[in-house]
Amino acid sequence: MTFLRLLRAGFHTLLLFVLPWGVGAVTGLLFDVGEVEETLDAFARWFGLLAVPLMLLQLVAIVVKISRERRAMAARGRRGFGAFVEAVDKHVRVLTGRGVGLALSSGAMVTLALAAKWGQFAVVAVAGLGVLYIFSTAATFASAFSIRAFDDRLRRGRGTIDREMSPAVVDAGDAVEERFVLARIPVFPGFRLHIDESLPDRLGTETRFAVDRVVSRSVATLSAPLARTARGVYRLGPASIWYEDLLGVTRVAIASHACANLRVLPRLRPVLMEKKPRSLARAEGPLAALARVATEDHYRTRPYVAGDDVRRVHWKLSINTGALQIRVPESIPYAPRKVRLFLDTHLPHELRVARPVLGDALDLLVEGWVGLAHALVQRGERVSLVVAVPAEDGASSTLRELACRRGEERLWRSLGADAVWQHDLPFEAALARLSASDASAIVVTGALAPVSSIRGPEATVITIDTADLVEEPPRDGRSLVLRAMFHDHPAGSDDNRIDWRALFTPKPRTHVIRRDVGARTRGVLDGIRGAGLQVLRLSRKGPNLGLERP
Repeated sequence: MTFLRLLRAGFHTLLLFVLPWGVGAVTGLLFDVGEVEETLDAFARWFGLLAVPLMLLQLVAIVVKISRERRAMAARGRRGFGAFVEAVDKHVRVLTGRGVGLALSSGAMVTLALAAKWGQFAVVAVAGLGVLYIFSTAATFASAFSIRAFDDRLRRGRGTIDREMSPAVVDAGDAVEERFVLARIPVFPGFRLHIDESLPDRLGTETRFAVDRVVSRSVATLSAPLARTARGVYRLGPASIWYEDLLGVTRVAIASHACANLRVLPRLRPVLMEKKPRSLARAEGPLAALARVATEDHYRTRPYVAGDDVRRVHWKLSINTGALQIRVPESIPYAPRKVRLFLDTHLPHELRVARPVLGDALDLLVEGWVGLAHALVQRGERVSLVVAVPAEDGASSTLRELACRRGEERLWRSLGADAVWQHDLPFEAALARLSASDASAIVVTGALAPVSSIRGPEATVITIDTADLVEEPPRDGRSLVLRAMFHDHPAGSDDNRIDWRALFTPKPRTHVIRRDVGARTRGVLDGIRGAGLQVLRLSRKGPNLGLERP
């Protein structure tokens, strides 16, 4: 990729700074240009007076923008030769597809004018090159010296662009609006300012804005809602910001670190037990507490406190006394259990191609993991959540354990938002890192990797129908010919071009992934049952979650 970017940057550099002289020199070697040698000195002088200053201004502006881009990339931890080439490629590519065509056709006109000795071709060439240099120099110079800051907390005069998500922390499915605040951004006559970014597929939308000179005189806010807010943590940016002339021949990028963060928390859904689960021990298992009902027993009464089971409220006595009273059995009181809830996020390397289409499966696992913790805490159990999450540098995954306390559900859900499929920390290796405990172990897993090594009193495995939750990616069933003939956008729009890279990128074959995932889960579940562990299936039941025996 770095080599291809280097070649592309070199091609655009030649177009900007070498094309006029190169075309004239090559034409002079191939054809007889003796008739224009008398005017060569005057032409070179006038061309130098007009073109050379414009080229120098472009060169200075490009160097300034590359240095800004490198500082912004260094702030995000990106350094080295590859980052340098990316910055050069971004800011040297001034010409669009139309611009490249105009530059090449202008060069061809120079060749024809000298070879055929036809002056009209020279007029066409001078007009085309003049438009290119004027537009590209104006946009490059303006973008380098007029816009001062992006996402800076300190306002340093004119030209600032801020980006934010409103709100930045939401529940899955809630509305979120993306905003860009443009403070007196100079947009000169004949140009538009564009903001563009392809957001993650799970958000189902793209960032696309275009503004004219109106934003040059005031503070403007550009906003658009996100199509989806799926669970997860999204670090968006930097957005691509550039000037484009009205003819669409030049596209000048701006050094930008317009970034934003969005955290979408999993929803806290009730977990319903369809049947009281079988306990493998004489004592009642931790999940059986979810199905326990108030029993008839000799009892005392006491005042109600937050967290008590409302089914034990003595309503007649409460009405007589004017305060809620709770029945307290005279038998041995229920002792809270220690429960460790594991979330298995390991995806074997053999299934790494399935990662883009297993987002819904992980969402269900996380919702069940958090919802079960909430139900157990409400029953008075002592619960801790355990999951492997990526490190800050993204190099490896680390194991995190969070003790669940009442009133801190938002912390549990925030940990659930961090959960992603990871390849480097299998469940059994993560289990070995934990200290021994007498807590009951419950594993919430997609059954994509072995978890049968789990041990502990009343150990339980909760799984899902992973193969049925494989997402179907959007597909365009039209052939290449139909897509070339019938466009999705208005005539003349740059969006009508064919994305050749996406065309030749292999799409996930969902039917193959379902087959492989189904075979993997069947094998893992056979191993779990062979180890004598209790297995329950988690599924969606309308707005709730259900647990049942498979």
